Amino acid sequence: MSRGIHVDVITELAKDAFNMAHIVSIDFSQTVYLTDYAHDIVYSGDTYSASSHLLQLSQVNETSDAQVGTFTINLSGVEQSFVATLLSENYIDREVVISRVILDSVGTIIGEPIPLYNGRIDGFGIKDDMKTSQINLSVASHWSDFEKESGRRTNHNGQQIHFTGDKGFEFAANTVKDIKWGRS
Repeated sequence: MSRGIHVDVITELAKDAFNMAHIVSIDFSQTVYLTDYAHDIVYSGDTYSASSHLLQLSQVNETSDAQVGTFTINLSGVEQSFVATLLSENYIDREVVISRVILDSVGTIIGEPIPLYNGRIDGFGIKDDMKTSQINLSVASHWSDFEKESGRRTNHNGQQIHFTGDKGFEFAANTVKDIKWGRS
């Protein structure tokens, strides 16, 4: 991810006061655009809605180590469309892009957004109590499934998922116990 900062943004940051906000896009079947700014923000043809339902963004931690970065977005569970989307769609591995923007006095973006995080949804949790409802959306970098073993299992249960009633792998577990690889 490019980390260059536009010259106009650097000039604005040098001032004593400036307006800053975050813009968040979540790639559900219908992409959701949210901002924590007081008014809607238009960028690149998309309108980021000012929403009290975007409660909090966790801090981005960067290290020089090769590790999976994680990020949490807290959304209001009062907004039932978020809950319905998460419960009805395949939300795993959907892209989330978070950027920081510097704004002028009328809410127009100065320069280009500063990219903060680009990752994929890897889970969510809902926390309810008597007064509030909150969705904790867990986002991880694209390296989160780097060590995931993909493919099919060659066992009876794995075969039943794809071919119900097939008995081709019924005794596969018993036959591999005696294989001597590399020896005669």
